[in-house]
Amino acid sequence: MPRGRVAPLRFLDDGPAAGPWNMGVDEALLATAQRSGVATLRLYTWQGPWLSLGYGQSVGEARVQACRRADVGIVRRMTGGGAVLHGQDLTYALATPVERLPSGLSGAYDRVAAALVAALRELGVAAERSAPAPPTRGRGPFDCFAAPAAHEICIGGLKLAGSAQRRADGALLQHGSLRLRPDPPAARVASGLGPGATSLAEVACTAPELALREALARAFGDLLGAPVVPGSLDREECESAEMGVCNYGAKGHR
Repeated sequence: MPRGRVAPLRFLDDGPAAGPWNMGVDEALLATAQRSGVATLRLYTWQGPWLSLGYGQSVGEARVQACRRADVGIVRRMTGGGAVLHGQDLTYALATPVERLPSGLSGAYDRVAAALVAALRELGVAAERSAPAPPTRGRGPFDCFAAPAAHEICIGGLKLAGSAQRRADGALLQHGSLRLRPDPPAARVASGLGPGATSLAEVACTAPELALREALARAFGDLLGAPVVPGSLDREECESAEMGVCNYGAKGHR
């Protein structure tokens, strides 16, 4: 690339897919950022309800059986954090070389949070970043949305979006769930998740999902100071994602 020109942000505007495929694609995008330095923003949804677990979380057999009876899939993320019930959310994934964001975990979270807030405020949503949380001992709550952590997105003190990050070999993947509508009660009960969250529907946001996707793409382009260029998975990424389906699917799915 000529000197002085900023590398573009590749934009993947995806539809619904099963949990193992979604997690496999996100992992493939991190590998691309490591291998070739390409930064990618991916927006996507989920086919039916899926409970994603942080990589360090355990799940008991009783919860597995309850999810199976309620037709809730279970998949494990490559990032940490608490469990998230998907299906009524829009998920974002940003995979980029680390040098394109501020150094350190907190700095990157802060910049991504600013982009999320900017996109939501463009649609008239009074979103704000949560205050830094005091340090806690031991593991956090099972439910990611039980309470906001630092640099997460809230409305009126209730969590609207949660995020998790993974860094490896000079690149990072940060993905997160932005709640569009309330979760189906049966799926939430089966997953063992409690209250503490809100959604765009619950705060009377009537903007269509397409407008939200467009606002997020602009905000993340501004975050990296880069032009946003629509793209698609290449063959290597598709093959990597297919391998991820086997890996993530083996951890539990419908």
